[in-house]
Amino acid sequence: MIARLRHRGGRAGALLLLPLSVIPMLLVTPGLVSSHARFERKFHSPPFAALEVRFSETARARYAPVPPFKGAVPVLVYHGINEQNDGYSVSREEFARQLEMLDMAGYRTITIAQYLRFRAGDIAGLPPRPILITFDDGRLDSFRGADRLLARHSMGAVMYVITGPVADGNGFHLSWEELHGMHDSGRWDIQPHARDGHRKIVVDGANRSGPFYASRRFTRSEGYESFADYTRRVGSDIYALKEDFRRQGFPSETFAAPFGDVGQNSREDRAEPFLRSLLATQFRVVFVQGAGNDPGYTTATGSTERFELHTATTADQLHRWLLRHHPVAGATGVER
Repeated sequence: MIARLRHRGGRAGALLLLPLSVIPMLLVTPGLVSSHARFERKFHSPPFAALEVRFSETARARYAPVPPFKGAVPVLVYHGINEQNDGYSVSREEFARQLEMLDMAGYRTITIAQYLRFRAGDIAGLPPRPILITFDDGRLDSFRGADRLLARHSMGAVMYVITGPVADGNGFHLSWEELHGMHDSGRWDIQPHARDGHRKIVVDGANRSGPFYASRRFTRSEGYESFADYTRRVGSDIYALKEDFRRQGFPSETFAAPFGDVGQNSREDRAEPFLRSLLATQFRVVFVQGAGNDPGYTTATGSTERFELHTATTADQLHRWLLRHHPVAGATGVER
């Protein structure tokens, strides 16, 4: 009888211990999932194969080489290259169509070093139809979707990087190792976009938001930050961004302002003069975005606005923008 009770007690104790034995597995599982995700991100995130595109004969005739031009460079800006249809990202197929159109129309990409020489008035060595292609944010999907297509067309691009997420190991963004590999390929220039300043902050008691760099911060506990605190906050982020690039051995001579805003849309009148002055001490060129998204080609001394490509932007629409602002009057897109 005693033996049977001991046997039953042992089984009951074992059953009671089962939930306890599950606890270590529950603790380990998230770590395993995270480790697998990191492995997949590191080793299974290569560039996608270049998609094939075919244009009709009518389109091919429309995209014939445009007249050569001098003293001007159109600048494009992309964000993600993916299938998310989020309003800003361009699909891989549409990006392939746009690069094919640019190639057929005779445009050839230039490096950021060539662009800087152009801005200094030196046009020696530029192709007959130069264009600068840029990408904002340092996103992995932009690299994966664009790299092989750029290679196919012997084109290059500039990647503007937000270094805060890179330092944090955010898998949505490219790592420093990947950025160095891109630079070493000869297809990509790496330039600064922000450190922690690529975000919106609260700017008033109604919880409205504005760009980190172009706005004074508002908190309910303290109200508006002083202008001196604003300048310290913004300056610290810019200096930290420059230091991140220095440590990686990348030049940081140009800057793409987050949201294209250097204070021109700020509610603080002093923001734009301060920000433009600060950025001028740190960078030779600062790219911005204008209202209406219909800038002309950039020139040596004029505006540095970029034409922003959106989800709905087609190769035809890009082509029409290029022709509309072509420096040669009456350019038709056909060269005999």
